[in-house]
Amino acid sequence: MFADEHLSNQGAFLEGLVQSLVLANQKGGVGKTTTAIHLAHGLALAGSRVALFDLDPQGNATVAIQGMEIEDGSDGMPDLLTRVGQSFWMLGSSGADAAQQHGMVDVAGLTTLVEDIRSRIDWLIVDCPPRMEGWGWAGLQLCEQVVIPVQTEFFAMHGLSQMLGSLDVAAAEFPGKARLRGILPTMVDLREPVAVEVLDDLRRNLGNLVMDTVVLRDSNLIEAASHGKTVFLHCPWSRSALCYSELVKEIVHGGSASR
Repeated sequence: MFADEHLSNQGAFLEGLVQSLVLANQKGGVGKTTTAIHLAHGLALAGSRVALFDLDPQGNATVAIQGMEIEDGSDGMPDLLTRVGQSFWMLGSSGADAAQQHGMVDVAGLTTLVEDIRSRIDWLIVDCPPRMEGWGWAGLQLCEQVVIPVQTEFFAMHGLSQMLGSLDVAAAEFPGKARLRGILPTMVDLREPVAVEVLDDLRRNLGNLVMDTVVLRDSNLIEAASHGKTVFLHCPWSRSALCYSELVKEIVHGGSASR
């Protein structure tokens, strides 16, 4: 299983890292949740201890890996977190709902939870809803770094400019948080001239803000989600598994975007 072997080779480089990263975009349907679960699981397969927070009230990340839940309560993590793999835990959408007071997101409560598990994890990965209010804003407050998944379509630049503006506001309001790690092209079909044109435009206009990794369109991602698993478990030989393996490698070893 090539993808698993590729990820396991990264383990030696992960020891000692404690980092937090949020997947965010104000536009929906760009592969944000898919990227969040695969980045989190990929980091875990590479040897890190990872917590994935599903802060999207729709709970798509929670549903997408519900088939991975492990009935083992002896891992010493808080009850709000569910173990979904070796060294991999999730704060499901129902658990995140508990972090509310009077209908408002309890950022302080989420921060306390992060502090509680900090010594037991290497990475915190957060999935946000497709809007920068409430839960989305909470995700930016929790994490030092942001990856923006962008679908290669003509409206990509418009939504991206809005998101970059939101990051500027968040970085000013929350020092040390919401630093752009990179813009990730997703759902790319290299057979479509439009996709290739948009990808070229992104790289030409934004330079090294755009990540080297490109996530190719792959129906295996939909099939895997229908089984409640990531492609690393469902079809590790697939091109999407290889793409997300490359993303893990770039996140761990690659440089940060210069923003």
